[in-house]
Amino acid sequence: MKKLPLELSSPIPEKGGVSIEVGSRSIAVFRVDGKIHAIDNTCPHRGGPLSEGPLDGTVVRCPLHMWSFDVTTGASSNHPGVQIGCYEVVEEGGRHFISVPE
Repeated sequence: MKKLPLELSSPIPEKGGVSIEVGSRSIAVFRVDGKIHAIDNTCPHRGGPLSEGPLDGTVVRCPLHMWSFDVTTGASSNHPGVQIGCYEVVEEGGRHFISVPE
């Protein structure tokens, strides 16, 4: 894993997310109770952008077909066994960093 600065081009909305590109990965970034979480931005069902889905607590719903994922674990909350990438985000010295596979 490599740790990179988390570069956001816009603020994270209260009940939604933003997308960022890290290398060839599209990642959705959310803020829950003051903590930042990051998961794959692409829903495995039909490729919907999870960053554009509504966030309810720690669960984001795909805007296309309502598949749901916990932003703290990447696990689907309505399709057991389905998992998407989940990336650690840490704060150091007032800056946020994301850990992604090399």
